[in-house]
Amino acid sequence: MSGGNVIRAQALEVAAGWSPPGAPESWQLTAALFRLIAGHEELISALADVPADQLPAMLASAAICFLVRREQPRPLARYFPEPGRPQPPFGPGFDLAARDFVSGHLAELTALCQGHRYQMNEVARCTQIALGIAAARGDPAAPVALLDLGTGAGLGLRLDRYRYAIDGTSTGPPDAALTLACQKRGQYRTPRPALPPIAIRAGIEADPVDLQNPEAVAWLQSCSPPEASALTRLAAAVEVARATPAPVVHGDAVSALPEVIASLPPDLPVLVTDAYLAVFLPEAQRAQLADALADAARTRPVTWLSLNPLVPLGPAGRDSVQGLALPDWLVCDYQRNGVFAVLGERTFTAGAQQARLLARAHPSGQWVEWLARPCH
Repeated sequence: MSGGNVIRAQALEVAAGWSPPGAPESWQLTAALFRLIAGHEELISALADVPADQLPAMLASAAICFLVRREQPRPLARYFPEPGRPQPPFGPGFDLAARDFVSGHLAELTALCQGHRYQMNEVARCTQIALGIAAARGDPAAPVALLDLGTGAGLGLRLDRYRYAIDGTSTGPPDAALTLACQKRGQYRTPRPALPPIAIRAGIEADPVDLQNPEAVAWLQSCSPPEASALTRLAAAVEVARATPAPVVHGDAVSALPEVIASLPPDLPVLVTDAYLAVFLPEAQRAQLADALADAARTRPVTWLSLNPLVPLGPAGRDSVQGLALPDWLVCDYQRNGVFAVLGERTFTAGAQQARLLARAHPSGQWVEWLARPCH
């Protein structure tokens, strides 16, 4: 498949995954934006020089959102939501207005794509990670060390600062500034997302986001889907992160991992979380990541909780980034109906390993379907 066709296929996959039939109306804009990217031949051609591992289609969506919010073109800007406000009505005028805007700003959009990385810090994904921690933990009162790979702005380091509302039940700090709501799907009930005490936390990020820099925050906002609740969640999570500093190591998630784990108190088990990081690593690097975690587990238990789409990235995805066994129906559904994430647990203990598939989830954390046996 040619580079342009790969970009087109990934854009259509995202549109289908984020906004499938029956999705709330607020996600129509996201789907329409990615369909526009897939069908705009000049834009596809302009993106050809962007390396595939930098996600050209996703970068294009962020660049379009960034320019629209900065320039406020009429009538296009009226379709785009702002944090804390309702989703504007979506209508048939979007396609023509968006196509004209993209055609008139190809050079600026291309420059933005070439000068930035795509970093979607969707804090709602913390709900699925919290569920994974609840399913994997031993003694719920025993303190742990939390290490978040590819942490971006560090929103995933504040798991215990948020409140979680799932299937009519809420857990977490009653005074939390942000509540993350998630719809439960499927036949199995989910764990109760009660988190163990986090004694120490740290993140690793190749390109850390400076939340004191307005330009960096504006780009972070542009990488979020143009959906009102997603933008409102992001704004609230940014404020939580600003109020509760946590260390972020600047470096490659795989090569920096051994030193960071070695720096953690030796008496603490380590929870390593990864939300939409491993899917972007080459196969050899994913193997190095697993080897590094196994090596660290010679002296303490290490659990890797991973929330990622299937690999290879795109509509041909068929494998778990953790090497988990996947049922055929799950892979078939993924390839036919668009991207979703699978949540897996891989535990390393003194030379032994255990792995299991836990759940699948909406790319923006709107629903979760537990796939493991009922939790007791």
